[in-house]
Amino acid sequence: MDRSDRSDELRTSGLCVHFEGVKAVDEIDLRVPRGGITGLIGPNGAGKSTFFNAVSGFVPLTAGSVALGDTDISGWSPARISQHGLVRTFQDTRIFKRLSVLENIELGIMNTGKHGAEAREKAHQVLELVGVTKYTDEIAGNVPLGDERRVGIARAVATDPDFLLLDEPAAGLDEDETSELATTIVAVRDELQCGVLLVEHDMSVIFRICEAIHVMDSGRTIAEGTPEEIRTNPAVIEAYFGRDHK
Repeated sequence: MDRSDRSDELRTSGLCVHFEGVKAVDEIDLRVPRGGITGLIGPNGAGKSTFFNAVSGFVPLTAGSVALGDTDISGWSPARISQHGLVRTFQDTRIFKRLSVLENIELGIMNTGKHGAEAREKAHQVLELVGVTKYTDEIAGNVPLGDERRVGIARAVATDPDFLLLDEPAAGLDEDETSELATTIVAVRDELQCGVLLVEHDMSVIFRICEAIHVMDSGRTIAEGTPEEIRTNPAVIEAYFGRDHK
């Protein structure tokens, strides 16, 4: 796919989200290059979900900005942000459980202006990329949890995004399902050459597939770097791994 005219970077600058005096997200600067996989981690209550919601337009910014390349998308609606190339998944997948898996993907593709045979062909390609072709005609509500999460990713991928935000896609999965999911995320990145921002509590996924990791605690950035740098960072060990680290 030729994506040379697409946004080359997702960037937040001084991003703040405050709720009645609580600084849920406080001055976060983060960059995700197109074609890269960046992990966003931190202990419970660190502000990761609020940050995700702010970047994707689901909560308003108190201060700072969000940009796709040279375009400031601060204050845009979620639909407009999605149309501009930034899409996200949700922990609850939000698929239409009474429709078939194929129909779910087709609906996502229709948002890009493709219809009929063109949309159906694209849907089959996406299902193959994400590895869930065996469920093509299955009612989505009957699909096992691990594959349901991949269907959710497929719906997002169907819009051919520049940037894909994945919200804890491995939650509730067993070890084999988690490994398959990690492989799927890399395959999607390789095929679309999109940037991926991954919020995930399963460190096996984060350290396996992320080239860069951004760590939050109490709404603020406490570290950023390569997986190896994060593994040995004293602030991260204290905030994130402290109780289990020996």
